[in-house]
Amino acid sequence: MMKLIHGVKLALFTVSLSAFYVPKTALAMSKERQVTHQQTLETLYYQRNYQSVKAALRALDRPLNIDEQLLMLAIKVQRNEDNADDALASFTKAHPNNAKVQYWTGNLWQIAAKNSSMFSKMSIYSHYVKAMTKAAKLAPQNARYQMEAAKAYGQHSIMGGDSDKQAPIVAKLLQGSSPFAHIAQMDLLQNTQKESEALHYATGIAQQYSNNVEIVERAAQLLWTFGDKIKAGELFYQACMLPAPIKEAYLKWDAACWYSVLFSDNGELSLEQGISAGKQLLAQSSVKDNEYLDSLELYAQLLVKARQTANAINAYNDLLASATNKSMKRNAKKALKKLVK
Repeated sequence: MMKLIHGVKLALFTVSLSAFYVPKTALAMSKERQVTHQQTLETLYYQRNYQSVKAALRALDRPLNIDEQLLMLAIKVQRNEDNADDALASFTKAHPNNAKVQYWTGNLWQIAAKNSSMFSKMSIYSHYVKAMTKAAKLAPQNARYQMEAAKAYGQHSIMGGDSDKQAPIVAKLLQGSSPFAHIAQMDLLQNTQKESEALHYATGIAQQYSNNVEIVERAAQLLWTFGDKIKAGELFYQACMLPAPIKEAYLKWDAACWYSVLFSDNGELSLEQGISAGKQLLAQSSVKDNEYLDSLELYAQLLVKARQTANAINAYNDLLASATNKSMKRNAKKALKKLVK
């Protein structure tokens, strides 16, 4: 599940300190501020607030560093802009020994594949596998990267995967204490189609790590894969009711809330649960993009089913005011016409 980043020019930024003295404490604080600034921008990025990220980066009175260039590239890929794939290929190649670059570009190649035609999808997925597994080799102590590498190796061989290399990574992760080991194990159980073991493992690990959004959401996905939509829906709802995390984990929280609303609409969760999840999701959204509008439309439908007429009218009015899609506007008008009779 991720979209990602923009074409970037590489630049060297050198500053001579020979003409003046800068205390080491001041330099350290400056570095701390840079780290905090980068973390803030990445948080906004994962929340799909691309405009704010680009505005902040363009306001910098200096060339962008590698991490900042990476954000610009990610937005380019997320928006499926012209030459995004070429920019992604160039940036991946330009930083072969940077683990973070390989990890991010690995995720971005997945987004590029989803945006591509079926003809080129398989070859693009092979770029994802190559980048993600390289990130893990460059950063062997990074449990998240190891988990993602195991997942990448679990892809079909025609997409660059190698199932024989997945299990050893998972086994090594399970020897440690990282929660990512359990996500990797669930990926492996899904790939090897061990249904009984998968259902048991997912249920138990979701209870053990009940406050971990990523684990609970992955357990829900695993249960759903093997057909247990009722338990899956409950776990999606459980994850959604947790505080919204930051960065990568936010994507899983967002997905959990969306599926909670969807499962409620389909009858696997109660209307009350779906409405509660919809409120959580919409309240956390910082931009009214297509994903927000899709969530708002489905949320409004739940309100109608629950006969919360006043709230449904408000939701459809918000949809009508924010949507640019003609079909969505037309549907909102029809719904409002029925509600105000």
